[in-house]
Amino acid sequence: MGIRNVLANLRDGVAFAYSWLVICVLAISLINGTETLSVSFLLKLLVLCIWGALSFVVCFRTKALTKRGFIFSLTCFYVMFIPAEILMFYLMGIFEGSGSLSLWVIFFTIIILMYIISLIIDVLIMRKKAVEYTEKLDAYKGGLK
Repeated sequence: MGIRNVLANLRDGVAFAYSWLVICVLAISLINGTETLSVSFLLKLLVLCIWGALSFVVCFRTKALTKRGFIFSLTCFYVMFIPAEILMFYLMGIFEGSGSLSLWVIFFTIIILMYIISLIIDVLIMRKKAVEYTEKLDAYKGGLK
């Protein structure tokens, strides 16, 4: 993939993630009665989105990693993104204060559940589709001879 495609994917990822996160943060702020957001919080959120989009592009859009399979790419993404996410959540003050243990448990539970769901989808659905695709491709090749 060329640098132009990398930059386009990075731009699209940052725009999508940042816009949705800002909307979610604004909604939560209004629900909680906090009507202001600091510029530093929004900048930290932007840095998190940039790192997330960069991690996604590297793990899911480069040939070197995608050749090894979806689960390998997903694992690389988790390894690249989750430490940065934890650091940014800490710097934003999300996991500080009272109830932080429950927030950490919720955070890691969501991560583990998403990983398990991805594994199940890959094993049960995508592998069957890959077998079906290979059979149809072989049948097509056999018909050409």
